[in-house]
Amino acid sequence: MRIAVCDDNEIDREIVCTLLQRVFEEDSVQPAPALEAYENGLVLLDDIRDGDWFDIILLDIYMQDHLGIDVARKLREAHYTGAIIFLTASSDFAIDGYDVEAAGYILKPATVERLSEVLTRVIRAIEERSYPVRRRNAMHRVPLREILYIESVNNRCILHRQNGESYNIYKRLDEIESELSDPRFLRCSQSFIVNMDYIIKADRSFYLTTGDIVLIRQRSLKSIQQAYYDYLASNRPEGAKVPLKTSNK
Repeated sequence: MRIAVCDDNEIDREIVCTLLQRVFEEDSVQPAPALEAYENGLVLLDDIRDGDWFDIILLDIYMQDHLGIDVARKLREAHYTGAIIFLTASSDFAIDGYDVEAAGYILKPATVERLSEVLTRVIRAIEERSYPVRRRNAMHRVPLREILYIESVNNRCILHRQNGESYNIYKRLDEIESELSDPRFLRCSQSFIVNMDYIIKADRSFYLTTGDIVLIRQRSLKSIQQAYYDYLASNRPEGAKVPLKTSNK
């Protein structure tokens, strides 16, 4: 997990980072999230636009060159979907926070107790939207949105991540399927679970945005394709059209 702290006041920035480290130690958060500090919200925004990612952003509202609420709006416009927590000396912008789906407010001066309260709630929500995997004796959480597909190979399963990483999971695919209680995932064969958000074409196999091909159980081809089209219909933006079904002839 990665957390960004953005505050143009160096002292406040260092205090928050130090308090966060105390929270992780006292709450036994393992592994401890990686912290990165920013003094300028626009630099943070540029990094997000360039593909960097933070699970949580703590963002000061009152900065010298711009308001944090404006940075938050631009982050959402850049399709940042992580948690935004505002650091502020005033609650003046509390209503505006609804527009950017703020996960919380922490009034300055921040305290360990308040940081722990807000982060516990936010991290719990993140954990509900991620899947735990173990690598090199450490536990990692892969956001559900980044799971491309999972395949069963011999005595293990392999989770493929959108960024090209893969993880060995020593469980049966049936067990993983029951743990992925999210509508975006479709069991499309005895050996594959696919994240339907990455499908660009449904033929006799699923073709993904990454160029990967995921096999469909042929005796259930029509019903599996229909499950995909039903998912598209229920999640498409208003006014958008569902792609035409591919002929199976």
